Amino acid sequence: MDIAVTGFAGFEGSRRIYSEAAYREKLLSRYPESFFTVFSHDADSAYGLRADTRDIFVRTDGRGNALCDPDMRREYDRLYRSMNETGLAVDSAEGGVLAALWRLLKANGLGGTYSLTAIPVLQQTIEVCEMFGLNPYRLHSPECRVWLIKDMAELKSTAAGAGVPLSVTGFTTKGSAIRRTDTYVESSLRRPEADEILKIFPAGAV
Repeated sequence: MDIAVTGFAGFEGSRRIYSEAAYREKLLSRYPESFFTVFSHDADSAYGLRADTRDIFVRTDGRGNALCDPDMRREYDRLYRSMNETGLAVDSAEGGVLAALWRLLKANGLGGTYSLTAIPVLQQTIEVCEMFGLNPYRLHSPECRVWLIKDMAELKSTAAGAGVPLSVTGFTTKGSAIRRTDTYVESSLRRPEADEILKIFPAGAV
């Protein structure tokens, strides 16, 4: 099966960090405020994203008009719930996208391969994580979902209609190893550690 990721790694965690005045002040000492518009709940960003509470990844036309079909967004969520119930999709709320990948494969008794560089992540999230020494791929991101898919057609169509980024990052294999394939030296994914957000906020603060 293919391994797919929808949404952006570490997005909600990095937005939460930016929302705190002390951390935001430090970030704004290096970057212009306009760079972080994507973290706003009510503004359209230069990257074509509307970051409100419900539809974090909905694309807009720059005037606040969604470029996705609301019915497709509901269908995307319905598809996720269905596959989550059958154990073929999980979110990245606890420990980030790499923890989600590890849990999903282990729950299905599978190994896999993955390319870290194929996982969608915003540059704003990368900059927040670099500033505070965090790994964006191990950071709280409940709207980032990992899927095991035999036929990508439905997910691709639904995610596109919902305005949600999607990337095929690898595929399942027999055995238990989860190998990263986009490095010169092959490495295996380790057991999940505590979510990176806990380095910034105490448990339960997100």
